[in-house]
Amino acid sequence: MAETRELQKIACPSCGSKITKFGRFDRTLVCPACGNTIINPVAETRKEDMPERMIPFTTQEGDFESALVNTLVNQDYVPKNVFQAINTGNVFRAYLPMYLYEGTYQASWSCESSYSDQEVKISDSWTDNSKKISTKNVKKWRPQNGNASGNFGFLCLANESADDLPQELRNFTSQFPYDVMMSKKFDPEMLGEEDSNLITIPRNADETLVWQKHGKNLVDDTAERAALDQIGNQEIRNFRASSSCSLTTKGEYMLVPFWFVYYTYDNQKYNFMMDGTGQHYSYTYPVDQEEVDFVNGKEKIKNIVKWLWLLLFVVWYLSNYGVAFAYLAIWIVAKIIVNKKMNKDIDDRLAESRNARLSAASTLIPRPTPRPCAGWTSPPW
Repeated sequence: MAETRELQKIACPSCGSKITKFGRFDRTLVCPACGNTIINPVAETRKEDMPERMIPFTTQEGDFESALVNTLVNQDYVPKNVFQAINTGNVFRAYLPMYLYEGTYQASWSCESSYSDQEVKISDSWTDNSKKISTKNVKKWRPQNGNASGNFGFLCLANESADDLPQELRNFTSQFPYDVMMSKKFDPEMLGEEDSNLITIPRNADETLVWQKHGKNLVDDTAERAALDQIGNQEIRNFRASSSCSLTTKGEYMLVPFWFVYYTYDNQKYNFMMDGTGQHYSYTYPVDQEEVDFVNGKEKIKNIVKWLWLLLFVVWYLSNYGVAFAYLAIWIVAKIIVNKKMNKDIDDRLAESRNARLSAASTLIPRPTPRPCAGWTSPPW
């Protein structure tokens, strides 16, 4: 029988979000969804199976904030004033329930790959009785097949309650790579029960159903990628692959750490999320449309110059070979100069914006101070 541990759950009186964690809540708690302070929360308690393994947090909130800042600094087309106008919400820091699936796969594949061959044509000459022989390169196809095998390991989210997680975080974590080096045997001491801002999302999905929904497709994709890796860069058609797998770990219950935050810019909501080891990110960001238009304009000029070579035929038709070759030489030189100038303009503009964001990064607005609960609103996710 699996060992159990006490899981406490409260509902935020302001936004209605459910907050759960192993261990006891403090007398005051900040809701990770709406940021309001809950005083003397009344918790429901139930016994929950303890996870078999976990991946502990190896990053702090400062690491998460630095990752957000660095991402916005280095992402092209982010507005230069993003750090003057940004408003960050409450940082969501939680252990998410995941199922671990490990095993081996085998795949059989077949396709047709292209190759170049010479086609010889023999024809009668119109001027004498001799034969005329000509050759040309033709593309042909030949059958190819093989087998691929290997190991797999991945994590799938073990929670199906829409209200427990922001949808963006749910999408990010529904299927996730497994890092065996970061995985440890479950230790309650690593949960940080004294940290009132660290919550634990409950498990409420069956491991067999999760495997049927996500796992088999992930194995098929892994096997297909392995088959395509064997084929390499060949041109192929009619590719087919079939795979089977053998599970050695079927739905081992784990806790995996994640960070998430919403932020707003110009009244639009964006998000940034990161796993608790700092290896994987996902985010959305505001776009400076003026900068996009500037770059598109420069690319348009490059394309116009690129297609000016077509005027060569007009010049050739209206003048002579000498003028046509002179035009060709001028076009080649002009294309090189224009491309170099346009690329420099683009690089300079993007670098200027990047440096402006870097200079302003230190002014990132701190997280808002939590305020007492009041009223009832829908959860922000």
